[in-house]
Amino acid sequence: MSKIRQDIIDHIIDIARIEEVVADFPEIKLKSQAGGVRYMGICPFHNDKGYGNFSVYPKDNVFKCFKCEESGDSVTFLMKHLKISFPDAIRWLGKKYNVEVDNVPFNYTPPPPRPTPPPLPTLVLPRTMVRKYMASIEADNLVRFITTQVKWGNEQRARIATVLHDYCVGHSTIHQRIADHDFTVFWQIDLNGLPRTAHYMKYKENGHRLKENEGKYTTDWMHSLLSRGGYTQFFDPDKQAVRPCLFGEHLLRKYPTATVKIVESEKTAILMAIAYGNNPMQVWVACAGASNLTRERLRPLIQQHRNVVLYPDRDGIDLWKQKADAIYYDRLSIDTKPVKEWWQECDGPKADIADVVLRMIGQIEPKTIGEVMADMPIVKPLIEKLSLTTDCND
Repeated sequence: MSKIRQDIIDHIIDIARIEEVVADFPEIKLKSQAGGVRYMGICPFHNDKGYGNFSVYPKDNVFKCFKCEESGDSVTFLMKHLKISFPDAIRWLGKKYNVEVDNVPFNYTPPPPRPTPPPLPTLVLPRTMVRKYMASIEADNLVRFITTQVKWGNEQRARIATVLHDYCVGHSTIHQRIADHDFTVFWQIDLNGLPRTAHYMKYKENGHRLKENEGKYTTDWMHSLLSRGGYTQFFDPDKQAVRPCLFGEHLLRKYPTATVKIVESEKTAILMAIAYGNNPMQVWVACAGASNLTRERLRPLIQQHRNVVLYPDRDGIDLWKQKADAIYYDRLSIDTKPVKEWWQECDGPKADIADVVLRMIGQIEPKTIGEVMADMPIVKPLIEKLSLTTDCND
């Protein structure tokens, strides 16, 4: 039997994508999580009963099962799952990616896709679960920051509790494998008032989000937690499908003709709602990540013929323009003025509309307010009502 050249082996290993290889095996039921950052499925290496033990990480190009501890790259996966040799795993990948490996015949063919089953019903979580998490928000870092660190005017301060309640902001006290349980819980509740899932985000005392390099498990999703914990009474991935919605979507029923203003993060939507208020003219919602800015996610708005305005972060302008073009909706516009014309270096390269607007309010001198109002209509309500100073170095 001929020996496969090392350069061919290296090339195939380099181009093979673990998520694409695993997806060739329908029995694993691979599903994207967190916008493609991770994939989860049924582990093929043990009698897996809990969806979510088996994870695939495209960034590192590896798989891992947290139950049976099997892990590795695409070649390892094929060798273990198909019980084939290393050369045959390379040949399998060569056939998949149209790379000529050697002259040794290799007849293995991936199993044909199963017939497409009917769509599963959408996961809907009980409203009692939402109320349970809302009961402990006084212990939440982000909530404490909003209520104590930011110097709102009287009207805005009076609005804080209402906004937090309207968006059903919660606080977690339970999270698997984590000693520190301080997570803000952002519920995604659809247009019919049904909770779809919740986004777990960890914030520091200064109101900034904890980054991945600052600790483990800085973000998660309610449906993933339920799956990993085996709470099939709430979520069974074989019987329900996770279909997230916009954060704040349920508020659209209260304001049926309001322009929908979409930002990226839930925190930004909350800050802007506190500053401006949600009213018959405008409602602030969040897509919880640029990857979620799709026509499907905006479908309820499109069906209602809503006017929609996108407010991208400074480092996401080009991407959001591409997303807007792909959505292709004639009532959709994008406003980059806050993070382009009003932006200053102290706002940071990833500043969003809340960063910029709140900093500007703190810098406005009384004698220039009239001039600023004329040039910046989005800031006018804040100039009139909000007394705020924000240090760009916070």
